[in-house]
Amino acid sequence: MPAPPPAAPSIDREYVVRRLFPPMRRLIARGYFRFEVEGLEHVPREGRLVHVQNHAGWFPLDAFFLTFAVAEAHGIRRAPFFATQDAALSAPLLGPFLRRFGAVPASWFRRPERLPDAIEACGIFPEGVRGNCKPFWDAYRMRDWNRGFVRVAIARDAVIVPAAVLGGEECLPVGWTIRLLEPLIGSLLPLPLTPVPLPTRWKIVFHPPIHLGAPREAVNDQAYCTGVARRIQALVQRTLDREAPLRPLGKVSGLWSALAPEPPPAEADDPLAGPAPPSRG
Repeated sequence: MPAPPPAAPSIDREYVVRRLFPPMRRLIARGYFRFEVEGLEHVPREGRLVHVQNHAGWFPLDAFFLTFAVAEAHGIRRAPFFATQDAALSAPLLGPFLRRFGAVPASWFRRPERLPDAIEACGIFPEGVRGNCKPFWDAYRMRDWNRGFVRVAIARDAVIVPAAVLGGEECLPVGWTIRLLEPLIGSLLPLPLTPVPLPTRWKIVFHPPIHLGAPREAVNDQAYCTGVARRIQALVQRTLDREAPLRPLGKVSGLWSALAPEPPPAEADDPLAGPAPPSRG
């Protein structure tokens, strides 16, 4: 007997709009954070869509700022549900808070065709925890993107809206990637350099939406999905490369990149990936 589909999630809209957004508006008005958005006209007001963006910082403020930008422009009903590591959602205090904000388990996305209809818009960080656990000297140098978001877009006939998010690196700098506890909790951990978010200039650049138009069978075509993921990653990286040199950690990262050899790409499991396609041989 097949497993039942996941229960429909919900965003606590009252909590987000009345409790979380007002303090953020005050912090922006007083200059603690500066916030700029470019390309909001590329975010569809209707229909299924998949937001994909780079990931940085020891707390998911980048997810909050993207939600804030979309909700301020198009209303809270278009706020995305974010795929989040199952381990984070199991954590005391943190897990319930993230769920109220719209976080759903990343494991749900392994079978995107079974996602609840309530998830009309979703947000995915294709770097996974490798992105927000990378140390400050690798700022704005993305880890390889997983292909899971492509499978989600194909299965749900959704458009993909890539975004480059700047500011998380400086706001929530990471000193080191902690790997020691990964066998116990199933995830990497970031070592924060500061206990609170630092004053930062945030910017989100939304790129034009991409509709793949691929047949449903392409969901299990590993080569196709990986190729699409790499092309969209390159698009976002070009925007980061253009913007990052104007930022403190972008300059540090550029210097480190020039002095240090490029490490070989690390193999990592894709928490959103489904089964590999059958052999064609």
